[in-house]
Amino acid sequence: DHGVEVLFFWDRNKRLLATAVNVACPAQEVEGRSAVNADFWHEAREMLRKRYGKDLLVLGWTGAAGDQSPHLMYRKQAEERMRQLRGLTRLEELARRIVQAVDEAYQGAVKEIRTDVPLVHLVEHIKLPVRKVTPQELANAKAQVAALSKDPRNQRRVLWHQEVVERFERQKANPHYSMELHVVRLGDVAICTNDFELFTDYGIMIKARSKALQTFVLQLSGRSGAGYLPTERAVRAGGYSAIVESSLVGPEGGQVLVDRTVELINSLWPSPGTKP
Repeated sequence: DHGVEVLFFWDRNKRLLATAVNVACPAQEVEGRSAVNADFWHEAREMLRKRYGKDLLVLGWTGAAGDQSPHLMYRKQAEERMRQLRGLTRLEELARRIVQAVDEAYQGAVKEIRTDVPLVHLVEHIKLPVRKVTPQELANAKAQVAALSKDPRNQRRVLWHQEVVERFERQKANPHYSMELHVVRLGDVAICTNDFELFTDYGIMIKARSKALQTFVLQLSGRSGAGYLPTERAVRAGGYSAIVESSLVGPEGGQVLVDRTVELINSLWPSPGTKP
């Protein structure tokens, strides 16, 4: 999802106060460091404040991006060459692209500032079917626990696999994951949230079926520790973000999340003659 969704907020004197920027990519270019770091959002904020005022509030909203990364996966040499020619750090290069998208959005939005728009906020607790641990996955987890327990330095990984064993034991009694879903209508824009590192395909499904003119999808916006929510294709392929250790809810629950989110969004855009 290469789109950048942008909201602007002005005061009554048409002075820009804030912007919310929604990108389907996690801020993880410098992941792995032992430091507090806002990643590319810091550079983006600084660049935007130089353009639009030092007091501008910038909200960086991460979209459905459980399977995305800012790290270059291909075209690496060409990208690196252009970055060096521009004289930018990698964080500055990422921020430059975000700011360019915001600038383009501003050119249109400033011509249609609205002062009276619908504002509706829906909250619903939904139950998503948990990802069932299979007998084979249970056996694999037990084997990992046994092998890793021999070295105390592996404690974190032991606990990661042990959780799968415990999930298998309780999944019959507790087959659902409870999530607080928020859907907001602001004018002709919809904003929806979820707890997960949500794979991008789900975000695209929501946007494609939404009646809103523009739809913002915000991941990791609720209870922490929900993990990744992979697609069926990703589960078949495997990999860290799609295995059962990383995923409390699987593709079945992902479809339920998409369907209910779309239903709530579209209820705020009723057909002519009906009330929301």
